[in-house]
Amino acid sequence: MPSFDTVNYSLRPSKGIQRQIVFEGVRLLQSAIDLESMAYIGFGSIWFSDFIAAHKMLQVEDMISIEANDVGFERALFNKPYATIRVKHGISGEVLPTLYGDDVIKQRPWLIWLDYDYAFDESVRDDVRSLIENSPTNSIVILTFKGHEMAYGRPQDRPARLKEVFGSVVPDDLEKNQCKDDQVQELLSKYSIDYMRSVAAEISRPGGFIPAFRIVYKDSIPMVTVGGILPAKGAVSAAKEIIDSPSWCCMPTKSIVAPHLTMREANILQSQLPRQEPITREIVKALGFDLEQEQIDTFQRYYKQYPAFAQIHN
Repeated sequence: MPSFDTVNYSLRPSKGIQRQIVFEGVRLLQSAIDLESMAYIGFGSIWFSDFIAAHKMLQVEDMISIEANDVGFERALFNKPYATIRVKHGISGEVLPTLYGDDVIKQRPWLIWLDYDYAFDESVRDDVRSLIENSPTNSIVILTFKGHEMAYGRPQDRPARLKEVFGSVVPDDLEKNQCKDDQVQELLSKYSIDYMRSVAAEISRPGGFIPAFRIVYKDSIPMVTVGGILPAKGAVSAAKEIIDSPSWCCMPTKSIVAPHLTMREANILQSQLPRQEPITREIVKALGFDLEQEQIDTFQRYYKQYPAFAQIHN
């Protein structure tokens, strides 16, 4: 069953926060390096949530959505929100090579966000290599994939599986007790970024690959988002200056696990912010409801990015 039949991608608060963080980061990069007339490439599904955000937040017009499912392709054509979105039918490994010579976008920077609904596997690895080898100068490549430990086999099999997928960036002495719980997401973040950097070095891209995005979030299962920039040689220092600055928000140290709040709960909590001191559970109880402290902390940290949802009855 395709994921669009089981998940409404627009209604996941942790995912919504992650999306806002990524686009805020890209907007900072737009102010520092040449991303004029940037094109957006991704998996829009039938919801196109990231495409809408890219158009509104980043002013991107030319966009390409890749859809492998036959029914999903027809529904995507029906649901695409803007006239400048082109929907390409096929799997990413087949569609991406057709874009490298596309006259509309081949001379412009790309923002590529491939949001997979499965684990980092050989097909994802091949997409990554293809993009790093062929993406235009100043392109930004971002991946999202499953970070759940069971997606990478039984505990005793995980070191070998990670070695199969990521190759030489995985140490030969990786042990199974290092491949469990939250450690798996840390390893996946590290190895996927190391792999992207190694491909750029192997093919001698003039500006190399600069890691810029590393986010773990969880709505139902852990998901890992990683990525970076393929800058022109002359843009390396400007890109690094932005990413190394205190304002860079795209590498949070903690996993994003956002609470599912009603609109009333979110509005009441938001009315207490911004504030210097943390909101405590006792304060929330005094406001009339209750949450776990971790949920409160996450909302206070990300309330500006927390999505606002409404149900409309005709």
